[in-house]
Amino acid sequence: MHVALVLTHDCNLACTYCYTGEKFRSDMSDSVAAAAVDLAFASAGDVDIGFFGGEPLIAWPRLVSIAEHARARAAREGRRLRLSVTTNATLLTRQRVRRLTEIDVEVHVSLDGDRAAHDATRPARGHRSSFERVLGGIEALRSYDQPLDLIAVVAPANVRRLAASVGFLIEQGARSITLNPAYECPWTEDDLAAWETGLEAVAQMYAGAMRLNMPIAMPTFDNKLFAAAKGGLCAGDGCDAGDGEIAVAPSGRLYPCARLVGEDRDPSLAVGDVQHGVDLDCVRAIRSGAADPACEPCAERWRCTSACMCANLAETGSPTLPGGVQCWHEQTTARIADRVGAELLAERCQTFLEWVYGPDARGIDPSRVDTARSFDAVADTGVRSVARRRHLPIVKVTA
Repeated sequence: MHVALVLTHDCNLACTYCYTGEKFRSDMSDSVAAAAVDLAFASAGDVDIGFFGGEPLIAWPRLVSIAEHARARAAREGRRLRLSVTTNATLLTRQRVRRLTEIDVEVHVSLDGDRAAHDATRPARGHRSSFERVLGGIEALRSYDQPLDLIAVVAPANVRRLAASVGFLIEQGARSITLNPAYECPWTEDDLAAWETGLEAVAQMYAGAMRLNMPIAMPTFDNKLFAAAKGGLCAGDGCDAGDGEIAVAPSGRLYPCARLVGEDRDPSLAVGDVQHGVDLDCVRAIRSGAADPACEPCAERWRCTSACMCANLAETGSPTLPGGVQCWHEQTTARIADRVGAELLAERCQTFLEWVYGPDARGIDPSRVDTARSFDAVADTGVRSVARRRHLPIVKVTA
């Protein structure tokens, strides 16, 4: 269970696509924080706690206090603990990065690309640029050799800068780049065409990094390639909202995931509170609803991730019904990922083999991978569908 602690509703940015609603200073109290840590430790096995907001670094003392408490408890109980924070990096300093490093908190930074792309969608309040302050935070991370995990939101306002933006993120030394679509925004056909052009270019950057033996994690393509190589979605690729993930609002109310906390004023999305735990009936009620019958015959259904409750709510208002843009994105990224994967496999790229098939592929000649189970079927779903392209072979390495 990943437990996300929304430390405050406040934020110093004014992102154009923001899903959290009004920004106001309402921080998590000591009692709610303690109960949230208890909730995270209630399950057996590893403990996973993330810090969110608003901007979580606005509540810096609370973040450090909770992290220290959780670290001490994990040590006492002999539990493995993962701590992470998702931040806009504008409040990161070398002193804060040093402290995060000492208590072993992973840092994930939101940066929407190069200056033009970032300023188009993630300005500071008052419409001022936040770009230089984010870069300052990234420089602080680099000064302590923190791995750079970047999150870029792709929206109509910056999609035409996608290729240039990802190139810029790679130049910053990114270890991973997560491209999060802004399904809340209205997308035109021209926007989608620009998006596809950008994704094609980004896929070649992804492949180029593989060829240089310097792979960069990009879930946009990785999830499709891993599924293609292993015969289906991997653990964690689907929506864990309310099951493998829970979010704690500053008030103590629980939500299926951090994106759904918003202003914490919609009780229909709450699934319990920190004192009484998760109400599974509430989770089932939120996740119930009719699916789109057009999904049933789709050639990409076996590895489609359109079960994301948040994305569905953002685009259609239903937690179970994906919208047309999400459908387009799933099929387009699958097609592009398959194409670049086939190229790397044909080149016998050893880095790619190990990346997709795992360490067991180390030292294996790609020519000895059994391709008998490759997929060639073409399916017509009738709704914005694409023909299924050749996928990567299911892993079956001959001795």
